[in-house]
Amino acid sequence: MEWKATESTWKQPEAGNWPATCIRIIDLGTQKREYQGEISYRRQSLIIWEIDGQTDDKGQPITISKAYTASLGDKANLRKDLESWRGRPFTSSELAGFDVKNLLGKACLLNLIKTQGQKGEKTVISTISALPKGMPIPPAPVNSQYIYSLDNHDQNIWDALSDGLKGWINRSQERSQPEQPMNSTPSRPSITDDDIPF
Repeated sequence: MEWKATESTWKQPEAGNWPATCIRIIDLGTQKREYQGEISYRRQSLIIWEIDGQTDDKGQPITISKAYTASLGDKANLRKDLESWRGRPFTSSELAGFDVKNLLGKACLLNLIKTQGQKGEKTVISTISALPKGMPIPPAPVNSQYIYSLDNHDQNIWDALSDGLKGWINRSQERSQPEQPMNSTPSRPSITDDDIPF
């Protein structure tokens, strides 16, 4: 048996405007956040897109993700991005409970920019909008499409998640409690008026 050093083929997406398709929505649970000495807990979700026209060293489509507080409140980033993507504001009935399944498989235009972080240069999503009129819809995604929810745990989907995502989810309030085994249904956290979940 031999052990060899291997290099990751993943690379940062190229900046610019790119058509993309939503392939996954991941419930990250209620995460702890510390900002300027204050600690808060917020339910979060991760949306993942497959970028059309960008591939890694193996020819596989590159993906990009963005984490959100799972809220459709007036100032929520999720609401701003979804309304920009849809090209219209939410109705009052939609705000009462937006079905996350509506996003899966839907195309959009991502504006990607380079930022400088603690670990070096990183490509992030600046804005999300509807595809311009006349722009072809991207082909069907190569990557599998699914939704993972802590409220309806699916072991097959859980097994498909990366170790990094599993670790992120396991740091949530729902999963960090020893009495909550992975095959159980976690309790739902309390919801405020500004925290309308998917």
